[in-house]
Amino acid sequence: MISGDAAIQVDSDPAATCIRTGAGLIVSRRLSSFDLCSVAVPSGFSADETAGVVAAVGSGPHSSLAAGVARRIGRGLGVPARAVYAHGSSEPTPAAVRIVQDLDDQFPDLNIETVSAASPEAMVRALPAGTLLVVGAPGGSWFQRQFFGPGARIKHKASGGTIVVKAAPARVYQVMGPPTAFGPHMRVADALAVGTGDVVVAAESTLLGVVPAATLGAADLDAELGALAGEAAFLAPEETIAYARDLVDDTDGMTIPVVDGSGSLVGVYRAGAVDPFGSQWVK
Repeated sequence: MISGDAAIQVDSDPAATCIRTGAGLIVSRRLSSFDLCSVAVPSGFSADETAGVVAAVGSGPHSSLAAGVARRIGRGLGVPARAVYAHGSSEPTPAAVRIVQDLDDQFPDLNIETVSAASPEAMVRALPAGTLLVVGAPGGSWFQRQFFGPGARIKHKASGGTIVVKAAPARVYQVMGPPTAFGPHMRVADALAVGTGDVVVAAESTLLGVVPAATLGAADLDAELGALAGEAAFLAPEETIAYARDLVDDTDGMTIPVVDGSGSLVGVYRAGAVDPFGSQWVK
């Protein structure tokens, strides 16, 4: 799996490894129902023989990941990378133009274009020798439906091999901060000396509550944090960022503790946490 710029061996519990390492992409031998992080499945891919990378993009949910992976591999191998929207008509549809424009906004330095092709097989055969093809998992675009339907053997015609990618929702564990917390007997004055934000209170990794910044600022300086800590909303590390953002909104921007299945504090989630897709694949 890939975490930041590092490759990490997956152990017997992929989900636990993802959470422990903050992984954004797991490289697997096959597609499965696993969706705790995005997945890439290479076939016939040799880094030494790759002369270029092409991402096949469309209206499916995995196109942004395909483009991002192609871009990153191109950078890593020092070979050209581009994305193409293949369509069967003589002219690209308005939807195709819109999708290409959206991807261009995400990847301004990646060449993204529409390509007219009689069939996906014809498009793949026309790729230059040594081209690695990155394509999203089944669903969405004309190209993907053909690629994984009756024409599933097309992937074997890509001279440089293929990588099939499946995007998963961004998760809390990928963006949470370290499990910074204060003990219940710490004084308000000492907490204020460190910062003025919301304060997570825990004892031996067990969450006790959160002291809002407003409460902290108005409290007696000698008061203990444990006496001020209120019951806190919390997140599991595998929750989606979309859910976490809604929870932050519901709690008026509070810092949200992240607690694992054993009840231990493993991180904190704050408003404005960056989507890991942007940080790992777009940048």
